[in-house]
Amino acid sequence: MRNTKTARGAIIDMSALAAQHETTRAVSNVAMNARGDRLNQDGSVKVKAEDIAVAHQNMQHPPEQQPISDPKPIEPKIEKPKTKAKKKQQTVSEQLQDDLEPIKQEPLMPNLEEQFSQEPEAISKITRTRDDGTKFVEIEYDDGSIETVELSEE
Repeated sequence: MRNTKTARGAIIDMSALAAQHETTRAVSNVAMNARGDRLNQDGSVKVKAEDIAVAHQNMQHPPEQQPISDPKPIEPKIEKPKTKAKKKQQTVSEQLQDDLEPIKQEPLMPNLEEQFSQEPEAISKITRTRDDGTKFVEIEYDDGSIETVELSEE
């Protein structure tokens, strides 16, 4: 590990610190020390970390080979040749009209003004009291905003 400098300027050797406390019980749900050894109820080593690693390596099965893709052959799509019907000769203005036809169609756009112009809806209203004794209502809206309304003392 490396040396670490604290906020106060002291240098700490992290590997020496870990080696110093490797037999101390770790704070966790599993009874183990900092090395990874499993511990008994009394704190003595039950199973060493090295034995756990060896058992894990011996227990592992090699990965199974999976086919890369579906074994069915890919059938090529056969496209039918498109036949063009002979058109009568168009004038230049008719050709321009045909070319501009797709441009005239505008895509459907949602009306954002209508969507965002709606007033936010109140989700919760909580009456609170300040340290000086004045009361106010805290209103939280569905858009995440919060409004405070002073209550007059009556």
